[in-house]
Amino acid sequence: MMNLTKPENNKQTPKQQRPIETLHFTPGLWVNGKYLWLQNSKERVIYDEEIIINVKLEQPHSKICFSSVYVGNQSNQTKTIKVLGMHHCSFVRHDCLTFVSPTDNRIFHHTNKSVFLVNADCNGVGMKEYTLMPQWSVYTDQIWSSLQKGNLKYQPMAKGPAASIFAMKMTIGPHETSKMNTWTIAGSNKNELIRLEQSFLKSNKY
Repeated sequence: MMNLTKPENNKQTPKQQRPIETLHFTPGLWVNGKYLWLQNSKERVIYDEEIIINVKLEQPHSKICFSSVYVGNQSNQTKTIKVLGMHHCSFVRHDCLTFVSPTDNRIFHHTNKSVFLVNADCNGVGMKEYTLMPQWSVYTDQIWSSLQKGNLKYQPMAKGPAASIFAMKMTIGPHETSKMNTWTIAGSNKNELIRLEQSFLKSNKY
């Protein structure tokens, strides 16, 4: 597919000058053996599939980023697709550990001093399919165990500059629109992240 842009020059800077680290979110879509990423874009029309994708980004809390991906089926046929969600650190870090927690059914990104939680929901169903890849592989076919079937290659852990990718299956009727929500939460440890997430989900209906 597309080549990953060259990583930033990771020069050391004084702590007070270092940017606040966040997770960068890139949405994508798999349909009929093909896939694409919405890099630097919040809307895309896939004309040959008659599908429209719109992305809405919010920050309801200083430690929480929330994104909604709307997929509209403009055709006269039911479509089965997968919405993709990729997350990676906002700048290249070599001290990262990214892993899937099967017991929590969440993805965690660990950096030097921060921990990030990644989760998602589609019609009341959470994440079930995900992979972790080096950043230089994420825009290639290496993320798939079967591109034709839309199955991600399962890899539960990655060290160094890495991205997490999850896939959420949708079945969309003719002229209907479905939504997938995903969010990231930043904190200092796993327990803090889980508490923040529970509080956020309890007080917000999406």
